Amino acid sequence: MVNLNIRHELKLLSRNFWFVSLSLVLVLLCLYAGHNGLKHYERRTADQQEALAAQQAKEQLIKEVALTLSKGEEHPNAYRLSPMNLAISTGRLGTMPATQMSKLAIGQSDLYTHQLKIALNEDLATLSFNELNNPVQLLFGNFDLAFVLTYLVPLIIIAFTYNLRTRELESGRLKLLASNPIKINLWLLQRFIIRYFFLLLILTAVLLATVLIARTGFSMQLLVFFLLTYAYLAFWFAISYLANLLGRSSARNAVSMLSLWILLVLVVPTVINQAANTVYPMPSRVKLLNEIRQTKKELSKEQNKVLDEYLRNHPELISNKGENAYGYWQDYFASQELTEKRLAPLIERFDAQLAKQQRWVNAWGILSPAVMFHDGATRLAGTSSAHYEQFKDYVRSFSLNWRAHFMPFVFKNEMLGLQELDNLPEFQFRSRSRTAGVFMNISVLLVFSALTVIWGLALEGKRQLI
Repeated sequence: MVNLNIRHELKLLSRNFWFVSLSLVLVLLCLYAGHNGLKHYERRTADQQEALAAQQAKEQLIKEVALTLSKGEEHPNAYRLSPMNLAISTGRLGTMPATQMSKLAIGQSDLYTHQLKIALNEDLATLSFNELNNPVQLLFGNFDLAFVLTYLVPLIIIAFTYNLRTRELESGRLKLLASNPIKINLWLLQRFIIRYFFLLLILTAVLLATVLIARTGFSMQLLVFFLLTYAYLAFWFAISYLANLLGRSSARNAVSMLSLWILLVLVVPTVINQAANTVYPMPSRVKLLNEIRQTKKELSKEQNKVLDEYLRNHPELISNKGENAYGYWQDYFASQELTEKRLAPLIERFDAQLAKQQRWVNAWGILSPAVMFHDGATRLAGTSSAHYEQFKDYVRSFSLNWRAHFMPFVFKNEMLGLQELDNLPEFQFRSRSRTAGVFMNISVLLVFSALTVIWGLALEGKRQLI
């Protein structure tokens, strides 16, 4: 019976104009999504390489100045070896390199920046990680492969499975099939499994072609991405199988499946995000900026007192060597550290609320297969919100190290030399995310699919007994 079903389904699908047409449309959409993801990756990489080249040119100029001075010669740009000039004007460029998988899932990369200049005149509380972009593009998102798989593939599954049982019921063929020594529930399940593997083979070929077009190298992350896609397809086939068993007409099945798609793909993710903002509201950003301005204003009125208190807390920085050439910056460092200490509770409240919102979304995202699939895809691509939070934390930590490295030179009135330039802190971001969390998403989708199929088999079994 299985071989007959396979030949029968193959004939039906090959002669179905809409199935062939929509399969071609799916191919074109996936290829275009891969091309669009490749262009986005290239733009990001080009911008980052340009910024790195400019940064390296600045650092090379400073090394040339230091080399000239080390030979006992004069140089018109000797001021560039001032610790504050180097720490602010040159600074360090913090970068988050794009991964090959980001071509398939752009994720949050249209909201957050991949690069940020780290300088001593920046407050940790006001470091901006947002990427200014077209508001219309931010509203609808980028057209990438993850978008096609998340939103469009379920519609194709619905279009070719919503009436597998009801069409037989409406035509009267179901009673004829029931008169034969076969189990209707297993026969119907076989048809769904066969169509699942047909679409899986088509989608696999399309994904491989997309990967080649996007020039994405084969990796463990790519293999897990394929498994995640297969699990997502299985979920929608299982839902359609259950809808066929519960439905009494093709029209009713179509309406119920489309309603379920709207609910699981559009409504539930929106409700989860809005609920996170309601349950864990973020403190006012305007209030934070006002607090920063007010605190700086208060501390500026007590510069001497602030500096004395700062030096009491850091006695290793006290020095009477030479003329104090950095008096202003000593006051600035002192007031900056005290400002951050006073604002720490408010900043921590920001970070805590954001972490709670993320945990809320992760916990309730299980209600939407679209959320689970997209979350897994962006994790594999290194473009999830968790990756950018890691980047933000790393930049803030490096900013503190950058400041701590230059403060002794400022308080001791010392210029930098060639040896000091070789010992400057280096910024190198490494993501801590792994694929283990994505396997959890795959497992949940497969468990939901299995439970849905078992529920359908049980319903059909009771119906046949009655």
